[in-house]
Amino acid sequence: MENSINKYIDFLKNDLDKDIAKVLFERFKELIVSGKLPPNSILPNENVLSNMLGIGRSTLREAYTALAVLGFIKRSKAGTYVNSIDNIVNIAPFSLTVENSEINDLLEFRVMLECEAASYAAKRATEDDILKIETCYKNMIDNKNNIDVFVDYDTEFHVLLCGASHNSLIINTMKASRHCFEKVVRGALIKSMTKNPRAIDVTIDFHGKILSALKEKNYRDAASAMKEHISYVNITVKYEM
Repeated sequence: MENSINKYIDFLKNDLDKDIAKVLFERFKELIVSGKLPPNSILPNENVLSNMLGIGRSTLREAYTALAVLGFIKRSKAGTYVNSIDNIVNIAPFSLTVENSEINDLLEFRVMLECEAASYAAKRATEDDILKIETCYKNMIDNKNNIDVFVDYDTEFHVLLCGASHNSLIINTMKASRHCFEKVVRGALIKSMTKNPRAIDVTIDFHGKILSALKEKNYRDAASAMKEHISYVNITVKYEM
């Protein structure tokens, strides 16, 4: 399948002043994931495209290699092609799957992940885990008038809670998902809390309930409080998106 890349050259070469290979990788990834470069599109060989972009061949080769390793493109003697979506999903890291999920799927996934994390954390959290989570909770309260910092501590609370589950799969899934959750949720939360300061107090109350359940080792209340909290956040995000 032929697909000229000429119309994307300006997009690819814009402001290529540092970390050129990394920037090119991200821009190619964006074009492929968005479908602008569909499956089986033929990409120019390294000599041709490096000349078009005004960069060294070794730099382009580095970007192509990274794209190939993560499954975005396939390279052969016959040329360089954009891979099928199925192959990309099978090879690419889980974080990419999360990044390209629909917002409703992300929000539903978060309910599943963090409610279970809260349940296991209530059963397994150490004294040190509880201390770190409690310190984070107090920092949320202390920074309730600084929304940006408040949201930072809110995020840290959830990361620490997943850590307290002592389940490596939950922890790694949270790490893989964190960036995407922050990107999707952060702006909506800040917007909501700016419009409705009461939302900050509600958020603090939810976290207080979760923390109390952890201290009491009540896994049912921990999961229930987390579900109630995330359901509130999900409604807020959908309203503000």
